[in-house]
Amino acid sequence: MSELNDKNNLNVIRYLKKTAGEFPDRKAIITRQRKKVHSITFQSLWDQADAFSMALKENYIYPGDRIILMIPMSVELYITLLGVIKMGGVAVFVDPWVSHKQIASFCSFAEPRGYIGIGKSHLLRLLEKKLLSIPLTITTGLRLFRFPAKFSFNAMLNKKGAGDIFAAKMDDPALITFTSGSSGIPKGANRTHGFLSSQYLALNHEFLYDTKDIDMPMFPVFALNNIADGRTSVIPDMDFRSVSSINAEVIYDQIIKNQVTTSTASPPFFDRLAELVIKKCIGKFPIRRILTGGAPVSDVQLQKWRKAFPDTEIEIVYGSTEAEPVSHISLEKRFEITGQNNGENKGYCTGIPTSFLESKIIRIVKGPVEFKGSWNELELKPGEIGELVVSGNHVCKDYYNNPEAVRESKIIASNGIVWHRMGDTGFFDEHNNFWMAGRVHSTIIRNKEIFHAQLVEQAASELFDRMDQVAAVGIPDPETGERLILVIYTAQNYLKKDDIMQKIMGAGYEIDDVILTKKPLPVDPRHNSKIDYQELRSLILQRGVL
Repeated sequence: MSELNDKNNLNVIRYLKKTAGEFPDRKAIITRQRKKVHSITFQSLWDQADAFSMALKENYIYPGDRIILMIPMSVELYITLLGVIKMGGVAVFVDPWVSHKQIASFCSFAEPRGYIGIGKSHLLRLLEKKLLSIPLTITTGLRLFRFPAKFSFNAMLNKKGAGDIFAAKMDDPALITFTSGSSGIPKGANRTHGFLSSQYLALNHEFLYDTKDIDMPMFPVFALNNIADGRTSVIPDMDFRSVSSINAEVIYDQIIKNQVTTSTASPPFFDRLAELVIKKCIGKFPIRRILTGGAPVSDVQLQKWRKAFPDTEIEIVYGSTEAEPVSHISLEKRFEITGQNNGENKGYCTGIPTSFLESKIIRIVKGPVEFKGSWNELELKPGEIGELVVSGNHVCKDYYNNPEAVRESKIIASNGIVWHRMGDTGFFDEHNNFWMAGRVHSTIIRNKEIFHAQLVEQAASELFDRMDQVAAVGIPDPETGERLILVIYTAQNYLKKDDIMQKIMGAGYEIDDVILTKKPLPVDPRHNSKIDYQELRSLILQRGVL
């Protein structure tokens, strides 16, 4: 019986074994670093993951043990990741853009039995007392005697694997991804084998690929999906901690040389590529489809992309670490729907949620939401702005060893179904499209009236087209609750504070002040595109201006 048909084993490594059998000589992963190209076929990926899995077991790593992975997107990462999953271990990832202190804290919180990373990541481990006692340490870099780790990556591949696959159940964890939680306790999204299998099915349903497509994924989950589907992944040669600073010429060279046909990345990635194509007057852009997400994409950005990529299918994807995909919409469809608003500012349309999910809009609550037996007190009607919540098989149900994060981010209904709070505010229109208006934490309450940051920002963007960044932020105020401040970053000198205030108020938004700055506004470290409202608020409170 094929492993894929074995209902008693949901280990996601089954997909790799299948693709290795179907496309043994097809390249699974292609990377380039410092102009050096490295690749691996599907058969070799299976063989080396199998060998790595065997070596882990020989070094007393058991099913359920957590292994820290501090390796960037590369051939070594996927050999390691798949080797860990194959033997029933749990791969633990930490956001690389958080501080070294936070990384050390997250790693120790996971109580790992193994630590696998590039050479310099072990320096962090060696400086953290709680990580010194980890039994198994492996480096992908140079090793001298037992420094900086007990084993080298290559030494783990010396023996042939046994070919066996750990029989994972639906709720067995496969991956844990740590981010910083608002409570200060590390927040590790627990992605089980059942979750990953369901996510694979949802992604394949929403985004159809040709059998010969070659994909360039910036997000690890899409590369994992490619591996499961037998599709070649070309990893972009970039610093993943600084998406907005990519070398577009290097990326374009990779696209041409590897005949890339599809790509998935955050908006700044395609901003840089579009700038290159327009500046260099490059003819036909070779990619047939791009998927982008991680932050709202403005109409101005989309118009620029359409100019640069006239023949490319452009899809804006909406989701999160805990639920991906939630919805998506094509550029043309979004322009069509937005054009029907008669100039009314409604936010950003993200499309209709996938049929693989259930979704609701609930009233905005800053803090935990307790389910009291019925949705009547929580759920809002179509057209009313609230918070989006979703449930389904590819929705993360909990966080590692953090009941407070579960309490903050989940709603457990009386029937036991777990609903994830997306943290985004918006509404459903009459066609069930979700329109995003802002974030729960960036919602501004001024004189008991609710203002949604993205709606204010969208109105400002339409009134003044030469702004580089704009953010609406609430500042605590004893009289009004919050003052509504509009912060604009622009290199232009023509914008005048009084003119801005007058026009924004004319659009229906009672703002209290405008701050003009020539310094970029703080953005999220993951995608380099979403405004970091918490950091911006702190800067205003500390300095009064940027």
